[in-house]
Amino acid sequence: MNILILDTETTGLNPKNDHLLEIAAILWSVEYRFILMQVSTLICYEQSINNPAYPINGIPPEVLNLNFNYKQGLTTINQMALSATYICAHNAKFDKSFCKNVVGLDLPMENWIDTQDIIYPKSQYCKSTSLNSLAIAHGIPIVDSHRALDDCKVLTKLLSLVPDLEEQLSKANRPKVLVRSLEERPGTLSRQYGFRWNSVIPSAWSKYMPEEDIKLLPFKAVKISSESLTSDEIRI
Repeated sequence: MNILILDTETTGLNPKNDHLLEIAAILWSVEYRFILMQVSTLICYEQSINNPAYPINGIPPEVLNLNFNYKQGLTTINQMALSATYICAHNAKFDKSFCKNVVGLDLPMENWIDTQDIIYPKSQYCKSTSLNSLAIAHGIPIVDSHRALDDCKVLTKLLSLVPDLEEQLSKANRPKVLVRSLEERPGTLSRQYGFRWNSVIPSAWSKYMPEEDIKLLPFKAVKISSESLTSDEIRI
């Protein structure tokens, strides 16, 4: 089995108003735990754009106006996806929301897996499911955090440590529902189990997860119907 490991860098958190700056992808063999192909490219813009996230990703807005054939990189990523069973990203909902808005990027919108849903050997010792937190707990060096290709490489090293990875990928691909944490002192276990504050439900810890796994959480949680939230309340 091959998977496409993907990461993006953006100007912000809202795909309706912010821009995709960089995308990287690695075609990775699950059987051999080995990189088969890798590509990374910045996205060019005809008009100047700002990058409020420059202190985080270090991408100068000026380089986004340079003339180079970045669409060739997008075409390569499209072709790599054809050889992959799943597209895997850390916080996949975020990356997916930006990718579908990029002209020339034609990725399937199904079979995306959030690698935060994978159980890693030392997951129980992590304060959160963030990539950096998991990498530090597993002794994986962070060379250049918040550059797309470097984050993809860190993720390959994390996934290579999971002994039952094919089984876990299959479980992570199950249908998901929106779940709200009812932990009495929210933040400790909720964060450790991948719940995010104010991410989907305002002023609450929530995440999307398989409904049958709610009973396995070490704290109370409840399924939330999307119909019970207004469009203004649902966040990306």
